Amino acid sequence: MDKSSSDTMIALTSTNYNMWKPRMEDLLNLRDLADPLDNNGVKPDKKTDEEWTKMNRKTVAQIRQWIDHSVFHHVAQEQSAYTLWEKLGSLYQAKTAGNKTLLMRRLVNHKLRESISVSEHTSQFQDLVNQLSTTGWVLKDEEQAILLLSSLPDSWETLVVTLSNSAPNGKVTMQMVTDALMNEEARRKEAGTEQSYAFVSETNRRGGGRNGGRSRSRGRGQSQNRGNSQVRGRSQERGMSCENNTWFEGYCNYCGNYGHRKRDCRKFLREQPQTSQNTSQEDGVTMVSLSSDACLVTHGEQECLHVGTHDVEWVIDTAASFHATPHQNLFTSYKSGDFGAVKMGNTSFSKIVGIGDVHITTNVGCALVLKDVRHVPDLRLNLISGTALDQQGYLNRFKEGTWKLSKGSLVVARGHICGTLYKTHAKRSHLEEADIS
Repeated sequence: MDKSSSDTMIALTSTNYNMWKPRMEDLLNLRDLADPLDNNGVKPDKKTDEEWTKMNRKTVAQIRQWIDHSVFHHVAQEQSAYTLWEKLGSLYQAKTAGNKTLLMRRLVNHKLRESISVSEHTSQFQDLVNQLSTTGWVLKDEEQAILLLSSLPDSWETLVVTLSNSAPNGKVTMQMVTDALMNEEARRKEAGTEQSYAFVSETNRRGGGRNGGRSRSRGRGQSQNRGNSQVRGRSQERGMSCENNTWFEGYCNYCGNYGHRKRDCRKFLREQPQTSQNTSQEDGVTMVSLSSDACLVTHGEQECLHVGTHDVEWVIDTAASFHATPHQNLFTSYKSGDFGAVKMGNTSFSKIVGIGDVHITTNVGCALVLKDVRHVPDLRLNLISGTALDQQGYLNRFKEGTWKLSKGSLVVARGHICGTLYKTHAKRSHLEEADIS
């Protein structure tokens, strides 16, 4: 037997007929044993009875060799290769209404899972489409594309909206959808392996701080360092990296939600006693503490360094009492003046030099007006206040590392957790030039 031609062959079971059939056809063609099937079991004139009988037996033997014992008894008595082949088709490829209904239900309920790749998902999807076509129900290309888009989870909604809105003449194609899925998967993988924090904490190595830049509590610092090394070890075993800003694959010991640890839990941080109020008034200064939500805190003594981010990235903060941005060009209406100052995470103060409205288009294509946004040139981030949105009638929902903003049944924006920060992306709406006064 030619081993190379059967290395990839699989045995027929009750669940893999649609994959087994074309592979068996290829194997029979490679070995010149397909004539009994191609001729519907009828002997061609050019072959003698002896030659035909011998070929038929070889074809039957070749097919049976790749039938699992759980299926073999259905065709154990068949002597004709064509009859054997047709019987297998009637068993596992019946063109009945019930079979069509079952396959369509599987196709509609087929969803992309986080545990598999896009290529695996599309392969399984195409397998169901192929099975459905063998029953006589052939789906059009646009219908397949729409079903494939419908199989994506909520975390892919931005892509679904983008493709739906940008489709030529309002029609999506399978080629368009599969290309977009592959590109989006590659982008997400790259984003998961690159450093993308908006804020970083840097340990004071110069020895100028207390205890020469070491931890304020030697014993506690050492135990925390050991804990961090253990966490890094476990994360690396799962192919994750804390430094690469990927999500924690587990459940919080405090709130029970998936995607973060207790020390990063927003509920846990909110319920801790505060040494200073998040918002207070001191000599006309608006005190807004951003240390718990706007920087990543590591163990030991640190100094917070603000790193500039792209102006389309926004951080969602439920503790902030107002929206803020360092970019004046984002404002649609603007009034300059002295509006106090904000307290940064590193205890420094930054002036509020203006106030106005910002019109943005969210990552799901909806228009959103941020009212009374503070212009803080030194802030170096775009901050969306969850409290301010609540006052405008919006609903903020944080669950399993994702953020969803809605109003009634309309989803206005989405975001995801990045370290300890919830982030979203938006662009400035080109409504009109800013009214700067």
